Amino acid sequence: MKRKFFITFGHEYFHSFAQPKPLYMKFCGKSFSQKTFTLFIFVFYPANFLYCMRCVFQQIFSLPPIPQMHSIIGGFSTFLPPNGELMMPLEELGWNEVWEEQFIEAGISDALPGRVAFLSGTRFLLKTGDGEIDAILSGSFKHNAESTGNLPCVGDWVLVRKRSEVHPYEIVLVLPRRNKLSRKVAGKESTEQLIAANVDIVFIVTSADDDFNVPRLERYCAMIGEIDASPVIIVNKIDACDTPDLFLSNERLLALGVPVHGISAKKDVNLESVSAYLTTGVTIVLVGSSGVGKSTLINHLLGQDRQAVGEIRASDSKGRHVTTSRELIVLPEGGIMIDNPGIREVQLWISSEGISRTFRDIDELGQGCRFKDCRHDREPGCAVKEAVESGALSAERFGNFQKLMREQANLELRRNAYEHRKQDKKFGKMVKLAKEITKNKGRD
Repeated sequence: MKRKFFITFGHEYFHSFAQPKPLYMKFCGKSFSQKTFTLFIFVFYPANFLYCMRCVFQQIFSLPPIPQMHSIIGGFSTFLPPNGELMMPLEELGWNEVWEEQFIEAGISDALPGRVAFLSGTRFLLKTGDGEIDAILSGSFKHNAESTGNLPCVGDWVLVRKRSEVHPYEIVLVLPRRNKLSRKVAGKESTEQLIAANVDIVFIVTSADDDFNVPRLERYCAMIGEIDASPVIIVNKIDACDTPDLFLSNERLLALGVPVHGISAKKDVNLESVSAYLTTGVTIVLVGSSGVGKSTLINHLLGQDRQAVGEIRASDSKGRHVTTSRELIVLPEGGIMIDNPGIREVQLWISSEGISRTFRDIDELGQGCRFKDCRHDREPGCAVKEAVESGALSAERFGNFQKLMREQANLELRRNAYEHRKQDKKFGKMVKLAKEITKNKGRD
């Protein structure tokens, strides 16, 4: 509410001087005069006060457009574009005929489509055709959500309705996702953590230093291979390396069969290879460790320092978490990027198909095994083991394949046990409710 008000205040402040009567503005259910409001903002929000004054002088003296200002208001980190130009066509946000059909099929009157750009607790920042709005979950939505995986995440298309003056919009429906990028949460808990939804391309960002780790890149590709999205490996900081070809021409890296680009976001080296993927309506997600340069890359593509960046430790090339939340950003050249905090543990969720796609060469070799259900362990006539022994297949690559398959099998067992416990708990509640109803009937 506060964030929306201050944006409106900044855009309308100039026009208030032309009013024949003192202008009264409403905030949190109370009315204040223009003078009181000016003093309040000057004291508590000086950055926004200066921005509003810049809006006034721009209109009086016909000054050039105001540069975009980064601000954090009401818990949201976002842009305050000049002159209130928050509106944009839905197509620039990724809207197309498929979403339009789903919107019509939903049949919800007075609903407004929007895309989740940021979330903080129970509040969501949405990008719509009418600008950015704040929203919360409706009571019925929260009640019907069976798990956190059903809640909106960054990249989701949702339908919202106006609720009241205090909380003007509430999310009533998430349109069916085209895909979702997720992982298992860190630790022993077997639950899903959503990274982003409705993704077209995933930039796996690493750097030409100690962060470069091929087994981790294989994990990322297996995660992405499970969804209908295209992985692209970005090796950043090649300017700080004397032999970048050792990274870019790595045999196991090339075996993944995905595009690989060496860049330097800080020194503007080969960034045209990244810009080639930027197309209006296409959503790109950035994943990778902390300190590899994801935020620096976004800042360069935006043409300004919007995302906070930090230095890495020289001893081990590890960075600290500067980006602490996921955020959807529309780029001026076209395209949509979702920035993510650094990922320390790349634990797979549902990735059996993704593993097969990532290790397609092993699957093809497996077709020559004597047994169709060969696990490539101790079975006789295993074509995969023969390829490893002859050197045709990297032993390290095969070892990582086996490791991921074991992890996936163990996770499947744990997920099944979790589902059984959840169903038993739900059944127990139903039995308890039935007993209470029977007991009350006897009293009547």
